[in-house]
Amino acid sequence: MRATPRTSAETLVRRLPIFRMAVFVAMAIGTAVAALAPAPVAAACTPGKTGRIAFMLKQQTAFRYLHADVPFFQKTVEAAGYKVIFQSAENDPNTQVSQAENVITKGVDAIVIQPVDFNVAGTIAKMAAKANIPVASYDDVILNAKHAAFIGRDPKEGGIAAARAVVAAVPKGNYALIGGDPGQTGSTKMQEGYRQVLEPLVKKGDVKIVLDQFTPKWKTEPAQAHAENALTKNSNKVNAFLVSYDGMSLGVLQAVHGAGLKPGSIPITGQDMELSAAQAIVEGKMFGTLWPAPDEMAIRAGKVAVALAKCEEPKTEDVVNNGAGKIPWAKTPIYLVTAKDMPSFVCSHQFWLNPDEVYKNVPAKKPSCK
Repeated sequence: MRATPRTSAETLVRRLPIFRMAVFVAMAIGTAVAALAPAPVAAACTPGKTGRIAFMLKQQTAFRYLHADVPFFQKTVEAAGYKVIFQSAENDPNTQVSQAENVITKGVDAIVIQPVDFNVAGTIAKMAAKANIPVASYDDVILNAKHAAFIGRDPKEGGIAAARAVVAAVPKGNYALIGGDPGQTGSTKMQEGYRQVLEPLVKKGDVKIVLDQFTPKWKTEPAQAHAENALTKNSNKVNAFLVSYDGMSLGVLQAVHGAGLKPGSIPITGQDMELSAAQAIVEGKMFGTLWPAPDEMAIRAGKVAVALAKCEEPKTEDVVNNGAGKIPWAKTPIYLVTAKDMPSFVCSHQFWLNPDEVYKNVPAKKPSCK
């Protein structure tokens, strides 16, 4: 009769001393070899060969995209010999993910993306990383995902500038804060800037924040509803509106008008320098608007994209921690433009606004641009 074979467990137990010695020797040899071997080298970057760079925007229908982001980026990238693949998500994060999948599948040498939602866009950064395509976030930093660079202004600095200017004009009273989309740092950080200026005044009792709301997709109608609610609940005693986008500011202006209040009696801010806002500012209906310099931002983005496509290190001035690490930051300006600043602005930005159109209803105020 054949002897019953031992189980693998029994065999291992009988051979355990020998096994332990073998492991010890292997570890010793491995340690010695590792000490003698050179340190591992990170995989070298390989320049893309498609000749294409993707520029993925939240949308392209707003004035700024048509007159600054798109043309300035395109001119910069094409001057370097690349073709631009434009994508517009129309403020839908799922659409942006689908567009990114398509762009990555077809192949590009670099992607610059203005995220519709800074969390959802992390998925795009990770997809691109697997395909070895460098990604830079634009205007709004992608959160919780590593990527090559961020190009944009500091919206918090813009919020601080707007709040300080309004507080200088209205040091006491009820303030209403109307931010943009809550899924974008361009909105949340600007709101932080407002609060940084106002909170010490709130503690002193000089200022009361009677409204602090975000507005999904930066829409005019919800912003108008926010303003109407603030005015109704406070018997029209709102002394200032800090608003994060000109399109929303127009809704606030309509709410003020609908409440029977004199245009310009309540300071209202905005952002982006759209024509209707510029007109409202020179006509005394609106306090001012933040200029995020999308022309300079687009040029910087084009230069960063070309550098990444060539495996070169782009020029940056700072870093931003996005939750996944420190992202190199190509920082661009943002500043407030009020009625007194408008003449010099329109004369130096005629690619953006026609002085005749800005001052159409107040021609006597129109500057003589040389």
